[in-house]
Amino acid sequence: QPKLAPACVTRVTEGMVVKTKTSLVEKTRESMLELLLANHPLDCPVCDKAGECELQDTVFAHGAGVSRFRDEKRVFRSRDISLNDVIIFNANRCIQCQRCVRMCEEVVGAVALGTMDRGMDSEITGFENSLKDCDQCGNCIEVCPVGALMSEPYRYNSRPWDLVETDTTCTFCGTGCQLSIGVRDGKLARVRSKYETGVNGETLCAKGRFGIDFIDAENRLETPMIRKNGELVSVSWSEALDLLARHMGPEPGNKNCGGLASATLGSETLYYFQKMMRTVFQTNSINSSNRWFSGIGEGQDFYNALPALFTEFYTRQPLEVVLDADCLLVVGTHVTDTNPVSEYLIRLSQRDKPGRLLMVSARPSRLDSVALSSLRLLPGGESAFFSSMEAALTDSATGKSNPYFDDFAAKTQKLLKTAQTVTLLIGSDLFRTPGAAGALQWLQTYIITLRSLGKKVALQFLFDRGNQMGAWEMGVLPHQYPGWHSIADTKNRSNFEDAWGLSLPTSPGKNTHEILAACAAGDMDMLYCLHSDPMSFFPNRSLAEKALSDVKMLVVQASHWAPVMEHADIVLPGASFAEESGTVLNNEGRLQRLRKIREPYNGSRRNLEILGQVVARFGKKIGPTDPSHIFSEITALVPSYREIEYENIGDEGPLTQSQTFSLSELSNQCSSRPPNDSFEKKNTFMLLTGECRFHSGGSSAYSKTLNKIEGAGYVEMNAQDAAERSIKEGEAIGIRTKSGEIHLAVRLNKNFAPSTLFIPENFVDLQLNQLCHEDDYPYPAEIIKNVGHTV
Repeated sequence: QPKLAPACVTRVTEGMVVKTKTSLVEKTRESMLELLLANHPLDCPVCDKAGECELQDTVFAHGAGVSRFRDEKRVFRSRDISLNDVIIFNANRCIQCQRCVRMCEEVVGAVALGTMDRGMDSEITGFENSLKDCDQCGNCIEVCPVGALMSEPYRYNSRPWDLVETDTTCTFCGTGCQLSIGVRDGKLARVRSKYETGVNGETLCAKGRFGIDFIDAENRLETPMIRKNGELVSVSWSEALDLLARHMGPEPGNKNCGGLASATLGSETLYYFQKMMRTVFQTNSINSSNRWFSGIGEGQDFYNALPALFTEFYTRQPLEVVLDADCLLVVGTHVTDTNPVSEYLIRLSQRDKPGRLLMVSARPSRLDSVALSSLRLLPGGESAFFSSMEAALTDSATGKSNPYFDDFAAKTQKLLKTAQTVTLLIGSDLFRTPGAAGALQWLQTYIITLRSLGKKVALQFLFDRGNQMGAWEMGVLPHQYPGWHSIADTKNRSNFEDAWGLSLPTSPGKNTHEILAACAAGDMDMLYCLHSDPMSFFPNRSLAEKALSDVKMLVVQASHWAPVMEHADIVLPGASFAEESGTVLNNEGRLQRLRKIREPYNGSRRNLEILGQVVARFGKKIGPTDPSHIFSEITALVPSYREIEYENIGDEGPLTQSQTFSLSELSNQCSSRPPNDSFEKKNTFMLLTGECRFHSGGSSAYSKTLNKIEGAGYVEMNAQDAAERSIKEGEAIGIRTKSGEIHLAVRLNKNFAPSTLFIPENFVDLQLNQLCHEDDYPYPAEIIKNVGHTV
């Protein structure tokens, strides 16, 4: 070529020869670096980027070492600007590479950054030098090659060479992002991503990048406690475990027990927990989710539909592969809030292949702007939606018209006619409804119909917890052993008794609601909560509070103080995130490593170590508590884990394998079509809940940084609905359901669906679940504008 070609925008072609070290190339590099340094302040000793600055490294490698420019350097301002709570901006250092602008617009979709003015006066900025409306994800900091954009929490905190960095996996959601956590003197200093590493590459969300400081929160538990004279007092480990042993007696299997575990823990801890509950305490009443509707009555428990989904239908492939389908259907999730990095990847998938994305959710999402079509659907309408979608497919095949569908359906069916591959991404909102069991069954029927028409279908869930899929595969379920083996099958029970060398209970287990109901009735001798807080998240606060106060013994093993401990008889301080090793299973079905960045905080201990001590107190032996040993046992009993070695799980992590069991026919499970009017609930307002953008579960609420960004609850509603009721932005209003009433500040959203309200569930002090009740979701609600006055 007559001129030098920039590598970043030059396509590789057949027969191309690339020369990177000619005299012209080297001279041009020197000249370009000289121009970049002409106005760049040489303040490396005080710059946060020193030691890992791309410009610094490039100048060392290719710079001339001298500069011919003698003019005064351009200075925008003498002081740095705080663009928001986490981003500091030094415009003088900016080299106008535009990486941050492209990251914000093309990947994150926030469009919070832009360029002002021209030439040497060009400056990256937000509206009026403020980024208050941005995602505060810090991805612009990550891609900035110099010290122009800096992290407020990390600033002047350390130098990169002072840090001990450990690569691990984020557990704030099920995407499974890879993190590099830097620790200085045993305390967390920063979190960053690594280029082209993991499903996330160089991106993270605000929770992953800034929220992990919750591990150093002031409410960390340090010593065991037991209740004496109505108060929790610190005691030794031996005294706390002795109390448990005395209460349960020498034969704990003769008493009624239940266990609730958090789906953010490592798979090895969850596996050992369910094994302990089944062998030592002789109970199948265990579960790993207390924030969802569990099911009341015959056929209402959605857990019965899970084995078929995960053994016959779930697609264990990289997200980038399933996103390459001809049609993408996202249902039942506000993916922008629950799985932000998954949202980035979905948006990027549309850049090269647009016109394939269909969004079905209760709340508006940023992905709506790049979708072919979007549909507002309240949770609870999924059964009707999937049944109508299935009917549209079969009616289309027979030439019949379908009265259920509108413009969304017309676009969907037109897309499906030519699509050879279809990907379904299903969110966690579906599990919150009393109709979850039917929705999952209709989802299976819809997939079967698509396959019968020759479509290749991929299914993945977008879980809101880091190891929800792993918890289920580990058997933290009332009806399933690890690996989706039914406890109702005597052969399965015999196989696990042989493998574990201990007898197992024969009676079926209770789900979360049934466990708490038994506790409230005084029929439960012990409830063991492993990093689980039903007091704050179970959708019936009155039942949870009565259950926790009336159970004969409540044991809480956790890392931070939580409301559940108000009723605890024994509190055992366990390790928090990144204080113990193990594995998690992300939404792709990919095994990923949790690596320990430090020892457990002060007097707390590894969760596996504590469980092992509980087992030993009852004279049982169920195996070592070393994660690698437990993982070897898992690979022998869980079909999807076979042929995977613990030591070989790297940064990317291997995909687990699909497994097939002999299951009953699915066609009998969906014999009747839900009525079309179940798409809507007729009421003044319908109250939704779930994750907000800056918090996940309850643990992130302990993060100082995230609380600076979002420190209190709020209620979001449609702007037109508010205007009709003379409600203004920021005004405090009351939200009342049949179960209770709370008061919150209003946030207005012009894109929000009419007659719907949203309150995030992440702020435990708000006691949001006092508004919740299990027999309905969303919750019918009314707005109280003034005391005693209904708007």
